[in-house]
Amino acid sequence: MAGRVIQWTLLLALLGLFAAMAAANWGSAPILFVLPNGQTDAVRLPVLLGLAWLAGWLPMFLWHVIVRIRLRRRLARLGDNGTAATSEQPSRAGAAPAMSQPTIVPPAGA
Repeated sequence: MAGRVIQWTLLLALLGLFAAMAAANWGSAPILFVLPNGQTDAVRLPVLLGLAWLAGWLPMFLWHVIVRIRLRRRLARLGDNGTAATSEQPSRAGAAPAMSQPTIVPPAGA
C-alpha cells in the first residue's frame, strides 16, 4: 500500500515538474524544422520534449505489455503442479525416473 502512495506521489511530482518547465519554456524561441518538401515548421520546446519522451517510452511499454500477455498465457498452460499440462499419463505411477549413466571424461594429457 505504501509503495503505491510513493509511486503516485513521485509520478505527480514529475508531472508537475514537467508542467512547470513547459510553462517556463513555452515563450522561448520555437525550434525550426525543415520538412522534406522544403517548408519550415516551428515547434515549441515542450511539445518536442513530450514527443521525444513518447517516442522512447511507447516502444518499451508495448514490449512490456506483449511480454506480460505471453507470460500469462504460458502460466495458464501450466498445470497445478508447475509442469506442462499434457494428456500423456506416465506408464508407472509413482515410479522414479530412469537415471542415465554419467559420462566419464579422461583427465587432460592422459
